[in-house]
Amino acid sequence: MLRQQWRDTPDRYGSISRWLHWGIGVLLLWQLGGMATRALVGPEAWVQLWISTHRPLGTLLMGLIALRASWALFNLPRRPPHRGLLARLAACSHLLLYLLMLAMPALGLYMTWLSGQPFAPLGIPLFKGGSSHVDQMLLARQWHAWLGWTLLALIIGHAGMALLWHALVRRDGTLGRMAGRGR
Repeated sequence: MLRQQWRDTPDRYGSISRWLHWGIGVLLLWQLGGMATRALVGPEAWVQLWISTHRPLGTLLMGLIALRASWALFNLPRRPPHRGLLARLAACSHLLLYLLMLAMPALGLYMTWLSGQPFAPLGIPLFKGGSSHVDQMLLARQWHAWLGWTLLALIIGHAGMALLWHALVRRDGTLGRMAGRGR
């Protein structure tokens, strides 16, 4: 019975899926919130402190998102069923969310490499510094920013659909299943 609590079932998402969903959600909002605040407020000291967490948390997010995608694929046959056109649209939007969530930190790593800076998260060297490729780095930075805003819009849409469509219109318990309650 304990195993079922960790894995997804047709009635509810398991503990691992829920922890990864909400944990990644909080970290993504922290990341996107920091960048949005910097764009709106400017280089204030408290904003710079917030931004200083961007790179290490981006690395953590990349690992958690890869784990979450793997866990979702492993649990796919046990997940709550989705039927109909709206369900296919939801599946496509979730796939786009996963792709963007993986692309963002990958682009961040690529930008760091292109800038010639070394990168050693948690003291583990991933790559040494070298020559910089400024033009490519600026292009990667531009893509990183635009994809970040796109990801924020998708997250808002994701939350909006969960709150408005599933909770208020359909009242189908989707939000409750992701919160740990069964149908």
